Amino acid sequence: MTMRSRLQAPRANTTFWNPSRIIVSTVIMALLIVCGSCTVHFILSLLFQPVSVFPTSIPWINSESQCKHTDRMWHDGKCWDYEHDMTF
Repeated sequence: MTMRSRLQAPRANTTFWNPSRIIVSTVIMALLIVCGSCTVHFILSLLFQPVSVFPTSIPWINSESQCKHTDRMWHDGKCWDYEHDMTF
């Protein structure tokens, strides 16, 4: 018996990549990929959203003074809001 073999710790017969570690690693990698792609999609959608404005008539405001008080535009007897997009 040599000196080197006496200093080394005995090895077990188990491998590092057993089926449970493979499954856990695969699930973690899948979650990282899904979360990362969702984050990238969200950031890109914020950066490239359309700048079109679709004016909307506000039906519950019936007077010009109320309309001006809420920083909207009074036109043709209606209060118009120019800050809404088409997904409103």
